[in-house]
Amino acid sequence: MKAVRYIQTLGSVRNYYRSMNEIFSTAFGKAHMLHYPFYLKENETLEERQNNLVDHCLTYIGDLKGKHMLEVGCGNGLNCHYIDLTYGAEHITGIDLNQENLAIARTHHENERIRFIHDNAQELKNIPDQSVDVMICIESAFHYPDKNAFFKQISRVLKPEGVFLIVDIVRSPGDAGKSLWFWKKQKLLFHADEKEYRQYSSGNNLIFQQVENITDRIIRGYEGHLSWIKRTNMNLVHYLLMKIFTGLQVRLNVAQLRSHKQYMLFYGRHANSA
Repeated sequence: MKAVRYIQTLGSVRNYYRSMNEIFSTAFGKAHMLHYPFYLKENETLEERQNNLVDHCLTYIGDLKGKHMLEVGCGNGLNCHYIDLTYGAEHITGIDLNQENLAIARTHHENERIRFIHDNAQELKNIPDQSVDVMICIESAFHYPDKNAFFKQISRVLKPEGVFLIVDIVRSPGDAGKSLWFWKKQKLLFHADEKEYRQYSSGNNLIFQQVENITDRIIRGYEGHLSWIKRTNMNLVHYLLMKIFTGLQVRLNVAQLRSHKQYMLFYGRHANSA
């Protein structure tokens, strides 16, 4: 049964996130963020390296006190929870399309400062015009088929002096994105490249003030990954399955980043406020 759950991560995007939430809870006894790890130093845990990525992103944004932050693609809500505890934004709104992730977020992380809403990144129907000081989107935009519509919404909901930050897995130069087409369809993978990102931004009166390639830090983030899995409350068969699954997942993620994908950070604002 556990093997079936691991295999399901290769199926639809819904199965992927359901399975990953269950696997993290089994392996670590609690939920984890759903994005890649970011390396800072040796012998870090997966949780520390996932926190590192959020911290690195927020170095571009600065003080969040008194700010309204919107996270697009908030997943299970742990990013919002970590930002609330660590950086103290006045209010955080997380939106996601996946109702199962939102159920986890609402159950464990919603409070008087954080709310979670079911919404589409390409529409943001529940977010008023010019209502957001800071918008972040961490490792979610590659699921959006119409990224130009997403950027149009960023331009609409940001306050005149607001800022946005996106980290995404993008196509490397020369990658046409046509391989494994069936798997990409099942997982809703719509990778753009850096040139297309710049076009989406400029076409919606937005400007990137900083673009950073952090691929190397993400690849190094997987160093020591086999030490992350401990045999706690797991029988031997389950423990070995978890080790095998982790190794395969890491190999897949690292292989794509070394061959035809890049992990990029885009930070910007309205063009007329730069």
